[in-house]
Amino acid sequence: MVAMKTAVVTVLAGVALLASGCAGDSQAQTDDSSSPSLGSADALVLRTKTTGGFAGLGGPGTMPDFSLYGDGRAITGGAHPTEYHLTPQALRRLVADASAAGLARSRTVDDRNMADATYKVITFVTGGRPHTTKVIQEGRHADDPAARFLPRLVPSSWPRGDQSTDPRPYRPSRVAVLAATAPAGGSDAPKWPLKPLSTGSQVGGRTCTVLTGHDAASAQRLAGRPQWRDRGQTYRVTVRPLLPDEPDCAALVR
Repeated sequence: MVAMKTAVVTVLAGVALLASGCAGDSQAQTDDSSSPSLGSADALVLRTKTTGGFAGLGGPGTMPDFSLYGDGRAITGGAHPTEYHLTPQALRRLVADASAAGLARSRTVDDRNMADATYKVITFVTGGRPHTTKVIQEGRHADDPAARFLPRLVPSSWPRGDQSTDPRPYRPSRVAVLAATAPAGGSDAPKWPLKPLSTGSQVGGRTCTVLTGHDAASAQRLAGRPQWRDRGQTYRVTVRPLLPDEPDCAALVR
């Protein structure tokens, strides 16, 4: 009788252990599929920007090379801004690797013997606070963890399995129109059809105006022509897509 009771207890204990293990596996699967805690969808997580050099790259109004947000969206700059989407798992992995590369501590990787050097400026936001790492692109620092991490921030090289959707052109809901007066002689330039170019805030010596909705779409279609006339003055015009964390012209000088 005692032996039978012992056997029953042993079986029940085994069943309980098995159930506990299954529950643990289920919980692990749930945790693995949950979204990372990185703030709101439009909260900036990582950004890179090229600055310096003989040409003075990265001035006010320049679009970043790469911007990553809390929902896994990544937007690249250049002539044809492109939007990518990381899976939650790939996003968590990238953020963990950024921290492991030392990007949660602001610092500069420099070479004082290099004049007019070009830099990659990496911004990593943790706990709502931005941390900036400035990495020289020339010199003898290719083995620095931050320099080794930079290729991870080139979405065109991301594995397809790390992306939840196909890449697509970035379609901003807002654009900034940056206008600088041009020398006389552009009288044949067409008339600017949208908001006046002479009013707005100043961004790096240019007048900045934000357009939304239909006007934003119209401005992007006009972007191929660099010179326009408005109220008797000729302007050089740049249409700059605004990123999710850039609500206004002031964001372009930060």
